[in-house]
Amino acid sequence: MIVLRGRLALTALSLVAMAACGGGKGGNNNSGNQGGGPVLTVSGTVNYEFVRPNANCNGLNLDAPVLRPIRGATVQLLGSSDAVLGTTISGEDGSYVFTNIDANTMVRLRVRAELKQQGAPSWDVEVRDNFDDSGNPPPLGSRPLYVADGSLFNIGSSNASRDLTATTGWGGSSYTGARAAAPFAILDTIYTAIQFVLSADATANFPALDVFWSVNNTATVSGDLDAGELGTSSYFTGLQELFLLGDADSDTDEFDDHVVLHEWGHYFEDAFSRSDSRGGAHNIGESLEAALAFGEAWGHAFAAMALDEPIYCDTGPAGSSGGFSLSTETGNFGVPGWFNEWGIATVIYDLWDTDDDGSDNGSIGWGPIYNIMTGPQASGDAFTTVFSFAAELRAALNAQGQAFIDSQLARENIVSGNGLDIWASNETNNAGVAQDVLPLYTDYTADGSVLNVCMNNQLDGLTRDGNNVGEDRYLRISVPLTDEYDVVMAATTPTPATADPGDRDQSDPDFYIYDGPQELIRGWSSDDNLETARTPTLQAGTTYIAFLEEWRFQDVDGAPASFPSRMCFDVSFTPTP
Repeated sequence: MIVLRGRLALTALSLVAMAACGGGKGGNNNSGNQGGGPVLTVSGTVNYEFVRPNANCNGLNLDAPVLRPIRGATVQLLGSSDAVLGTTISGEDGSYVFTNIDANTMVRLRVRAELKQQGAPSWDVEVRDNFDDSGNPPPLGSRPLYVADGSLFNIGSSNASRDLTATTGWGGSSYTGARAAAPFAILDTIYTAIQFVLSADATANFPALDVFWSVNNTATVSGDLDAGELGTSSYFTGLQELFLLGDADSDTDEFDDHVVLHEWGHYFEDAFSRSDSRGGAHNIGESLEAALAFGEAWGHAFAAMALDEPIYCDTGPAGSSGGFSLSTETGNFGVPGWFNEWGIATVIYDLWDTDDDGSDNGSIGWGPIYNIMTGPQASGDAFTTVFSFAAELRAALNAQGQAFIDSQLARENIVSGNGLDIWASNETNNAGVAQDVLPLYTDYTADGSVLNVCMNNQLDGLTRDGNNVGEDRYLRISVPLTDEYDVVMAATTPTPATADPGDRDQSDPDFYIYDGPQELIRGWSSDDNLETARTPTLQAGTTYIAFLEEWRFQDVDGAPASFPSRMCFDVSFTPTP
């Protein structure tokens, strides 16, 4: 989906512009002399205050911010009436230069929270404020863009030097000023991610990304984006929109660079690769549905690689000691396997990093990982799991690289060696759930025959996340005849009626059918105990895949406690008459 874009609105953050000596090294600009008199240069640097976490990620060290350059952002020189006298891009050191400016002109600096570049490579990132309580909000793509404005000054009769710093606004025990540094910290973290991708693909083109942050973005769970009620920082697949928490009394993520890049990792999957994860709640150590486990692992690993820092740090409310840290190098939580997001993250990270920690004594580098993610992982026949990733990566490596990836997979109790394929055909690790887990893909021939498939919520129960091992099933479908097919998924497990007024005592089966990365059709009505749909024409000899689920296992409003913990279904694909 294309991000909606309209008129540009600006949020001016009030800052103090600090004078400094010396010139700058910024990029091109389009300023010009308008008066025909003496012309001068205005130069300097633009910076922001970054806040590091305390030890063990127990809150942010807001009393000791460090100065970092604002890299690659749009810098403007404005006249006294806000007319744009020049535009340039800040350098790697935050420097900028404007030339050919009239002497004795009143000017001020503006830095826009955006990264813009055309050509190859190209990118378009904007940090905006999603909060709007007007009752008639504009489209998200037209919400205010953050800017940092300096104060007006007269450049006088000689070349001028002027720096600008976006500050945190921290007053010692609470925020007392504009939190000007926040959008630029987010922007600069994303700049790091872009540069990391470019290290593998120097001409990469990045689809437009809107990032939404607000001091009102809170951990309240409601989904009202206008009110800032996010629940958590998240990326919206297909919309190419990233939302980050900013409520100082709830949780702030602008300085949690691992959190920002975890979500940007989902953007990478969306823009450059593919993810078949259906998302949802996931906690460290859980045994998750295979595509969800890989997608979350990818976010963790990408952040660690791009930042060259294995410690994932997520701090809590401003001024508190809240927060936690996890190591992408040595993390070991829950049952190891293809369903464990943190274990998979350590595999990906250890394939990349060069530190020898005993079980990780090699590195294949970023290039091969990037090539698999943007190639076979994006276009393959199977769902995106650790099996599709690792099997394709292993096939691209030499014998030494294959031995290395085998050792990393074996460490996490994931099938390796010649037994590894994209379908998990030889996987034996069932996460301790004796039924309805393996094989990961159940084979079915679309000839009208009936296949009975079961799923259970043994690892989930009444929490109703609906995405643990056993709660969803994959099919691998062989088509003998080119035709349209009538698909039926009918519950065979009795679901006795109760006094539940919402019919949540009855089964609600759903299915999604794919040709590799392309979704062909879905059956996801709310009909009780039955789901049906007719496919488009399926081609004989082509392998298709399907994702089956029992919606009641993830019904957030809750099925009754008496609802069966194991549901079975008769599934059939019948050629149309």
